[in-house]
Amino acid sequence: MTIETHDGRTQVTCDHCPASYPNTYARNDFDVMIADARTAGWRIVKAKVDPANGEGTAELFGTAPKVADRKPKQGFVHICPNCQQAAEHNCRGLL
Repeated sequence: MTIETHDGRTQVTCDHCPASYPNTYARNDFDVMIADARTAGWRIVKAKVDPANGEGTAELFGTAPKVADRKPKQGFVHICPNCQQAAEHNCRGLL
């Protein structure tokens, strides 16, 4: 999961490594947290839907039942500056 919440505080975490944006924010400051992370070089973009795994069909078939306390996927991908630099040097895309 890329936005973690603990004791009413939220934090951005990278989808590709264990890094997290160092600051935590109150839930009502979500927009400020995203703006600060982007200013610090984090890349936050809308996730692409993969039709092969059944995502994006909720409007047609309803939502799937929750299985074994699985956390729902978030609609955005969060990538820290270090992973972005590694991807540029290795010529492999993260998105």
